[in-house]
Amino acid sequence: MNINDFILNKLPAALNVDATDGVECVIQLQLSVPYVIQINDSHCDIQQAENADADVVLTASDEVFIELLTGKIAGAMAFMSGKLKIDGDIMLAKEISDYFDASKLA
Repeated sequence: MNINDFILNKLPAALNVDATDGVECVIQLQLSVPYVIQINDSHCDIQQAENADADVVLTASDEVFIELLTGKIAGAMAFMSGKLKIDGDIMLAKEISDYFDASKLA
């Protein structure tokens, strides 16, 4: 799966508006290409960029990130096995999978 297509096209369409109601956060993804996800009250904006002020930074391979969001691997397992690095708000990192509907990402 093409990571650029997955991030820019599938993720916004899979946003769980109920789970992100009232949520405001900036998520930095350090994948093969850096992306910034801004969630603002049930709206999602994704850009290929870097944001030094992100609330949380997730570093993983493209494959691991896709497996995380599609539910093929648990975040805690990826983190403990060293496949996922988290810097910043760890509680926010735990909620990210709830912000996107995995069934729309398969």
